[in-house]
Amino acid sequence: MTTVRDVVFGELIPGRAGEAAGEVLAAAERLAGAGVVADQPQAPAAALARAVLTKVAELLDIQLSDVFVGAWKTRSALLTAARETHATPGLRREVTIRSFTMPWEYEAEVDVVVNGSVVTTLTAAVTLQLTVTALAAVVEAGRLTALTAGDTTARGELRVRCSSPAAEHTVAEREQPVDLRRELRLGDGGVALVDGADDVPAQRPAPSDASATPEPPAAG
Repeated sequence: MTTVRDVVFGELIPGRAGEAAGEVLAAAERLAGAGVVADQPQAPAAALARAVLTKVAELLDIQLSDVFVGAWKTRSALLTAARETHATPGLRREVTIRSFTMPWEYEAEVDVVVNGSVVTTLTAAVTLQLTVTALAAVVEAGRLTALTAGDTTARGELRVRCSSPAAEHTVAEREQPVDLRRELRLGDGGVALVDGADDVPAQRPAPSDASATPEPPAAG
C-alpha cells in the first residue's frame, strides 16, 4: 500500500533498490545546504539534517487510501450517493466524476536534539495534491463497493521552516501515478463513507511533535 512517505520520497518496492533512502539523503543535503541547521560541536549540520529528515519520513507513514477516503467522507459526490443508499436499503448508485483535485496538508514539529539538549525546533510541512480523472464508482448501502475506471496522480511537496532566522525551504518534490483500485482494496463489502456503515480513519492525523537526534560521530 502506498503511503504519503512514498509519494514524497519514493518507494522502495517497487522501484530501484534504495530509492527512498536516497531521496531522504538528498533532501537532507538540501536542508543542510540551505543553512536551516547549523554545525554543532558534536554534530555537523549534515548529520542533524539527516536525523530530521529520517524522523519526518517515519512520521509520513500514512496510508494514501486513508487520505482519499477521509476527503470523500468530508464532501463529495460519493458522499451524497453514500447517504442516499444508506437511507434507502437496496438502492445502488453509479457515480461518474470527470475530474477533481483534493489537497491534503500535514505539519509536524521536530526538535533537533544534541547531547540531550534541544538546539532548535523545525516545522516540516507536507502538501499533497491528489488529482483524479474519469472516475467511475459504485456506491451501495453507504459504502464504496467498486471502482470501474479512473486515473490518479499524487504530487507531494515537503517544506521545512525555521523561526530563527525565519525561513522556509522546499527540500523534496515528487509526482507519481496511483492505482486507486489497488490502494482501496474494495473487497469484503467495500469502504464505508457514512456513519453507521462502519467508520474509517480520519483524513488527517493530529499534528505531531517529535525529536531528531543524530547518530554519534564515529571515533577517529
